[in-house]
Amino acid sequence: MILLLSGSSCLLSAQNLETIGQGKAFSISGGLNINQVFYHADGVENRRDPYNYFISGNLNLAIYGWSVPFSFSYSDQNTSFQQPFNQYGMSPTYKNVTAHIGFRSMNFSRYSLAGHLFLGAGAEVAVNEKLKVAAMYGRLNKAVESDTTQSLNTPAYKRMGGGAKVTYGTAENFVDLSFFKAKDDMTSIPNPPTEEIKPEENLVLGLGFGVSPIKGLSVKGEIAGSALTTDTRAERVSTVNIYDHLNFLIPQRVSSSFYKAMNGTVSYQFSQYVFGVNYERVDPGYRTLGAYYFNNDLENIALIHRSSWLQQKLNLNLRVGVQNNNLDNTELSSMRRVSMSGSVNYQITPRFTTQFNYSDFNTYVNFRPLVEVIDQSTPYDNLDTLNYHQLARQASSNFNLVLSERKESRQNLNINFSYQETTEGRATEDAYSGTRFYNLNTAYILSMGETGWSFNMAGNINLTQAQINNLIVGPSASVRKSMIENKLSTHLTFSYNQARVEGAVATRIYNLRAGGNYTFKEVHQFTLNMTAIDRNSPGKETGSHFREFVAEVGYNYRFGGG
Repeated sequence: MILLLSGSSCLLSAQNLETIGQGKAFSISGGLNINQVFYHADGVENRRDPYNYFISGNLNLAIYGWSVPFSFSYSDQNTSFQQPFNQYGMSPTYKNVTAHIGFRSMNFSRYSLAGHLFLGAGAEVAVNEKLKVAAMYGRLNKAVESDTTQSLNTPAYKRMGGGAKVTYGTAENFVDLSFFKAKDDMTSIPNPPTEEIKPEENLVLGLGFGVSPIKGLSVKGEIAGSALTTDTRAERVSTVNIYDHLNFLIPQRVSSSFYKAMNGTVSYQFSQYVFGVNYERVDPGYRTLGAYYFNNDLENIALIHRSSWLQQKLNLNLRVGVQNNNLDNTELSSMRRVSMSGSVNYQITPRFTTQFNYSDFNTYVNFRPLVEVIDQSTPYDNLDTLNYHQLARQASSNFNLVLSERKESRQNLNINFSYQETTEGRATEDAYSGTRFYNLNTAYILSMGETGWSFNMAGNINLTQAQINNLIVGPSASVRKSMIENKLSTHLTFSYNQARVEGAVATRIYNLRAGGNYTFKEVHQFTLNMTAIDRNSPGKETGSHFREFVAEVGYNYRFGGG
């Protein structure tokens, strides 16, 4: 057991130390899965191997609620042994204190430490009902030396980071202060590439707040400042900003820059109605070393509305917003995106429900040729630039009707319709070019209750309108039967699809599926599934006709879990 635990590499979820000595001391659970796949083709070369097998399993050891999971997989194509997270870590909890040890992640703010994995230690302490403190320190990135013999090699410096966050107040009225600091170790790579990577340093200060001055009114916001040095080898300089007083934390250099980010929400709720405004602004170049990816150079403003009507049978959600970039007017192109989305859910009767969704995204891009930026002498030169417009629109609806609901049978009718449109164009063009997608699905389901029979009949229509029109249409039907106290389940499905291009038949596809599964003594499950496909493309020059057959035989065993 000691060798097994010391050689493992896994993440442990938060554990409560108060449970030690309580409950079941030791338990083990897991499972084994074996699958074999047989394949045969007629009229075409095999598109996969005629035989494959897959073996996988998992094992979970638990000691007083502490969980150590393992998994493995083996096939004729590859072999692997792995833990599900590839790292070791745990988060024990005692009363109002939670510790994070090993490979862990924490979140202070979207603008500072935002879920970045680190190897180290952290803690979250609820001092009392209003005061909470969180802190962490550890390795953010492991040093990776340059290796030209490895195609996927990406050199990196060892990066250490730490920070803290203090929150005081309640869920509606609060204030929090946070800081995060990260720095690359220049000595972590013996022979670092001079231009490929540069050692960086980052300090982020953040202030968050929330206030509810009157009942129903909520105001929440956050502002953060990031000092980022992209090369710690650069010459030190003196600056005139708040970070100049924090040289002991991050010395200012020629390669240092300062950025701001902020967001805020004002919402008011009365009865069943909510109205609100969201605003966010992130400076161009804003970045934090506490996040893997970050969007910057953007300004968003949106109006939101949520409401319930007719005793909560009708629910409405609306959002309208505008997004801009190129905030400092230094880029060669500017983009303005107008977005609108909404959804309506309406329960007309207990058996009849409907749902409608709509979204509309318009993007306007203004291109400024580089020569114009260089040559212009006043802001009013070269006003006649190239404009580009892109539209993405989507609408969908769903209707669900319970035709009958009795003990011996249940009938259900479902209809789905969706529409998508993408268009694009320039100001100099008279017409837009784009694509439209239409899709209609209908399904009728009949369940025979205690008899174990169920039937499904469905139809599908898909139309794509572009430079060439494509239409796919076809029905499907399936039947299922459960037997032997639901231990044995069988199914049979048939579908037919016909594809037409500009009105002419391009492809006909017949698909027949059959199979079943049997459960023995609740821990053993045997499965058999077979699929036969007939595909005919009656083209004069590229015509083809072939058949494929696939059979899958499987066995699954589960133990423990109690």
